[in-house]
Amino acid sequence: MNKNRLRPRQMMAPALALAIATSGLAACGNSDSGKSGASGPDVVRALLAAQPATLDPIVGPRSGQVVWATMLEPLIKLDADLNMVDSGLVTSWTRTDQTNWTFKVRPGISFTNGEKADAAAVANTILLTRDSEASQLKTYFTNIVSAEAPDATTVVVKTKTPQYDLPELLTTVYLVPPKYYKEKGSEGFAAAPVGTGPYLWAGSHAGRDMSVKKNPDYWGAKPSNDGVTFSWATEASQRLALVQSKSVDVAFDLPPTKADEAKKAGLDVVSTTTAMKIIAFIDSTKAPFKDPKLREAAALAIDRDAIVSGIFDGKAVADSGLLNVKPGTEPSRSVTPDPAKAKELVGGASPTVQISYPAGQYTNIKEVSEAVGGNLEKVGFKVKYVPLDYGTLTKRIIGREVPGVSIFAGVPNVPIPDYFASGFMKTTSITGNCPDPKTDKLIAKALQQDNAEAAAPIYDELNTSGVVDRHCYVPLYRQVFNYATLPNVKGVEFGPLNTVDFTKTAL
Repeated sequence: MNKNRLRPRQMMAPALALAIATSGLAACGNSDSGKSGASGPDVVRALLAAQPATLDPIVGPRSGQVVWATMLEPLIKLDADLNMVDSGLVTSWTRTDQTNWTFKVRPGISFTNGEKADAAAVANTILLTRDSEASQLKTYFTNIVSAEAPDATTVVVKTKTPQYDLPELLTTVYLVPPKYYKEKGSEGFAAAPVGTGPYLWAGSHAGRDMSVKKNPDYWGAKPSNDGVTFSWATEASQRLALVQSKSVDVAFDLPPTKADEAKKAGLDVVSTTTAMKIIAFIDSTKAPFKDPKLREAAALAIDRDAIVSGIFDGKAVADSGLLNVKPGTEPSRSVTPDPAKAKELVGGASPTVQISYPAGQYTNIKEVSEAVGGNLEKVGFKVKYVPLDYGTLTKRIIGREVPGVSIFAGVPNVPIPDYFASGFMKTTSITGNCPDPKTDKLIAKALQQDNAEAAAPIYDELNTSGVVDRHCYVPLYRQVFNYATLPNVKGVEFGPLNTVDFTKTAL
């Protein structure tokens, strides 16, 4: 422990505030900024690549959970091997018949504002996830008919049709207090989140940083530190410079070259192959990709191996599948790049393709997008680049306003194929880029199986249909996530589902 470390706030990275236009996606500022900030000698200073779009887990993209998951907890926990465990808020789950599940809730838990974190709160959060207009997880919960709490520790969920993976889905649903959430609304909740977790909201300086502090009344194991202050810098070189200058304790999302520089500078660097994969989504509903031949041409033109070797120096994992969620798994069939055939399919038409991507959101995303565009130009497409902030791109995708190609991450917060199948392939999915009634039927059929093993062949068929036959999705690579810490900082735990546990972090 070094109690005399300098913490000059003026050296913190200035934030580029996200211009969030969609309802509920609000930057988390606090007008009472003078009272913000965690206190104590052991506050972890964490530097992110971007300011979270919102701290409301109901409507927020999961990129923000690195902050909100310090204060809020998922209904069901996963262990290090991505298996569900009974050590969280929900302690057991039983499929009482094909369309009914019974969940037992840990007794005696309260939110930090005093509300009871009981079965009624769990049922309310499930229904908010299903019904909120801007819910990021809405598509996964439309099969739910009801969620009721017959007593303080029991939740009964009824579905329209059988759904074998409902408990797995609850591992990415974060419990919110019913009264407070209703009173504040999405934007108000995001400005001062309340949960049951190991940390409490400690305020923010709008556009600059946000802080959490240790929850002295946490029902589980108490954190090893006094809190965490989050700041952000979109430039990787700035993130590296700030951790090198000891202005922060940990800097996340370093590209391979910066990770190598960090190692040479004597910093501790951790690299983790994640389940997050970068995907090029091709919109079949608008020109030019209403034409299936042009979709095939685009898929054949893109060389994922060249992207991994040329941009990441081999320090990412090329991946040719969509529904092979867990790291290390591969699809049975994939697309092999064939520029010559792609050029033949394009012919002499020179169609214009718009490539949209979230500027600054993912490691080297600009270079990746330009590499994809370069591949397309070589086979006869004309390319127009549209860099957007993450919130605006998300809004436009949900509104079906993004033609051509969208390049962004698929983040499977639940390690099951349906997370991408329902999330990206259904007609009513987040992207809706390639609607097909046959796909909807296959997804429903998969969910009605008794278990994951029985559903596996159907997901393989879905992957082949979407990636190989209809060319709606061009998977590119899995992210290898690098972060650097000061040598005295121990216990930052980053998981393959892009989660961070700060509770064991010691300075």
